[in-house]
Amino acid sequence: MDKVAVLIAVGGNDIMIPCRIFEDLETGKQICDKILDMEGKLSKSGDIRYEKDLESDDEGGVISEQLFTHFYYGCGGVYPLILREVPFNTKFVGFDLD
Repeated sequence: MDKVAVLIAVGGNDIMIPCRIFEDLETGKQICDKILDMEGKLSKSGDIRYEKDLESDDEGGVISEQLFTHFYYGCGGVYPLILREVPFNTKFVGFDLD
């Protein structure tokens, strides 16, 4: 196995938080579709996007409890979520708090 699939929660300032790891993209999509109660859409880059706003969605708290060990959306919530296949030992998320 030279790649894994990672579910990435995108927050304010496009900060990207990996929150789930899967063996492959297909397995990850099946699980994420169920957790997020929607079908992820394949993007041009090959990522699977979930247009779900966990801060304002009625089920956002329940979903967040399944994705994070703890969470607080004081300065903005998660939107969107991205399922991405990544090779080992490579960068795959951005970081910007400004």
